[in-house]
Amino acid sequence: MNLSREFMQEIDGNTINFKATYNPATHAFSVVENGESAYELIFNMETRDWRTSGGSEPSISVNQLAQQVQQSFGVFV
Repeated sequence: MNLSREFMQEIDGNTINFKATYNPATHAFSVVENGESAYELIFNMETRDWRTSGGSEPSISVNQLAQQVQQSFGVFV
């Protein structure tokens, strides 16, 4: 079972490559941008919102990132 997905997003004429890996133990996604910056994307089931933790900030808004990750995995919450 492949728990990683890759997608691209163009921002101000620059293409950012994202790799998101789902961690079934924590239910969070480890996200790497252009093979360098890394952070966790976490969904809070109680408040029903997305946030990031650790490492650097994402290049796109957390909501955009969550939408892209959900779309690439084919599952929406």
